[in-house]
Amino acid sequence: MQNTISTTLPPPGAYLKGYLLVIVAAVSYGLQPLFAFQAYADGATPLGLLLCRYIIAFTLLLAWLRWRNISLPAGKAFGQYLIIGVGYGCAALGYYTASQSTSVSLAVIVMFTFPAFITLYSMVVLKDPPRTSRILSMVMGLGGVILAAGSDIHGDLGGIGWALFAALSYGASIIYGSHNAVSKQPLADSCVIMLGGALIFGVAILGSTLLDTGIPVSLPSGSSSWLATVGLAGFATLLPAICFISGSPKTGAANAATISTLEPVVAISIAVLMIGESLPVGTLLGGVLVLAAAITLARK
Repeated sequence: MQNTISTTLPPPGAYLKGYLLVIVAAVSYGLQPLFAFQAYADGATPLGLLLCRYIIAFTLLLAWLRWRNISLPAGKAFGQYLIIGVGYGCAALGYYTASQSTSVSLAVIVMFTFPAFITLYSMVVLKDPPRTSRILSMVMGLGGVILAAGSDIHGDLGGIGWALFAALSYGASIIYGSHNAVSKQPLADSCVIMLGGALIFGVAILGSTLLDTGIPVSLPSGSSSWLATVGLAGFATLLPAICFISGSPKTGAANAATISTLEPVVAISIAVLMIGESLPVGTLLGGVLVLAAAITLARK
């Protein structure tokens, strides 16, 4: 019958499977500081590390797609996902640079203000109703960042700026993707996104070299550094992307976004327990406020 809404329920266990997949994605994304810390210890810089990360991820995913005889998107769709990849690359550059300048904990907290930027765009540009819950959540997010940054304000303010750049870039990529790109083959689309990330870092390194900007560019060197880079590309890039793509349709977008707030919890835990960063009370409370705001906005 036409023009009816399907009420078919998903197979038993589908929701549980989706939740577990999204949890694996969030935890895997949260492992990024661990791999990056090891690569930095052997002399790699954010530009060099991220270039290798995206090239390795793109190559592995492209090989898998070729093996499965799955084609990449063509024409306009290819360009759209390439743009999204450039946005994700800029977000990664901001996050990784910030985590070197300030602390992983503060960089993660500021980065996770991106739902507030998306909500602000929705209200100002798309004219969504300015509901009290949304405004309150954005105020909570801003207050959380001020509280977290205030406890470490003696640090590099440029690092906080890089983290805000990451949040804006990530939010802009999500907005652009949700309004311009319709995914028909998520893994093939993800492959183009990885290519976009590799291209932006290739261009950045070339420009830095030609213009002699003084920005350090060092690729991973040594076996431990390359192992960390491959781990970053495989276990903290490809694996979570595949798990999230597979799990989020089973849980719904709001639930998937809520579960994804596990990522900063894992990242901060690694920074404190394994990297040895301190976690002032102000940073902890600020992080709680930012996560609460992100969860509330995700539910909306």
